[in-house]
Amino acid sequence: MTHATRGHEIGGWADTRKRLRNNKMAVAGFTVLCVFAILAFIHPILQATVWSDNPAVYRPVTGHDSTIDNPSGPSLTHPLGTDPLGRDVLSLMTHGLRPTFLVAIAVALSAGTIGLVVGASSAFYRGRYDRVMSHISDAVVLLPPPLMFLIASKRGLLGPFELGLLYGLFAGLGPAAIVVRSRALAIMEKPFIDAARSVGGSPRWIITHHLLPAVAPHVAVVTLGSVVGALVTQGFVEYLGIGEYRYGLGNLVYNAMSYQKVLLTGVPWSALMAGALGISLLASSFYMMSAGLRQVIDPRQTRRRV
Repeated sequence: MTHATRGHEIGGWADTRKRLRNNKMAVAGFTVLCVFAILAFIHPILQATVWSDNPAVYRPVTGHDSTIDNPSGPSLTHPLGTDPLGRDVLSLMTHGLRPTFLVAIAVALSAGTIGLVVGASSAFYRGRYDRVMSHISDAVVLLPPPLMFLIASKRGLLGPFELGLLYGLFAGLGPAAIVVRSRALAIMEKPFIDAARSVGGSPRWIITHHLLPAVAPHVAVVTLGSVVGALVTQGFVEYLGIGEYRYGLGNLVYNAMSYQKVLLTGVPWSALMAGALGISLLASSFYMMSAGLRQVIDPRQTRRRV
């Protein structure tokens, strides 16, 4: 790679980062994500400091506040109220964010890696390998992820990391691989690919130094979109009780509805809304980042906004 080409790529990445910082949708999504990340991070700190005087109330398993009628609405003691069992909803929500972020990380890493490897290699090698992987990708796209989780749960409960890897496997082999392959095929027709081959560039060099940098932003868009689906699916899995983790945001919604019927209490709106809005807002943050990145890397989107 010449110094001119390398400088052009560095400049292109710098321009992309600048436009991404100026994209309101991407910034808004990143801001919401940071707020939830802070809430998940400070939960153990709050447990050890602010909530240490009455630990039973703020623990997902044993929490109960017998001094007030449950469920209760927001108050100074309980900013998001309590659920039908008297557990503090804010502590339940922040505790439930940890497995949610674990799912998001597992999906992003697995889907992005698989999509890059499968899509780029298919576009480069073509032939029978490309046809086989294309058929696999088409078949995977037709499989609904919730159905796969129901089948997988028959062999045991799904933990957050296992759920994320399973979803990432389907997202990587399906949408991510298809998008990367489509973009990589266009890159393979560029003159600099022929130039790299003419000077003796190995397949590994061409893939890692030309294909992957060109398709990385596109796979990031698909991966962030896959995280959105994974978070909604996680809430679905937790609501059905087939997840290994029993105190996630989906469980918060389920418990708010089920305990209201069993204990004959009022509707625990604070617990219900905290779980539902937690899933929706966190998933929306990834969607906004995906949509913002798509606007940045797609020249047609840029021209529409101008």
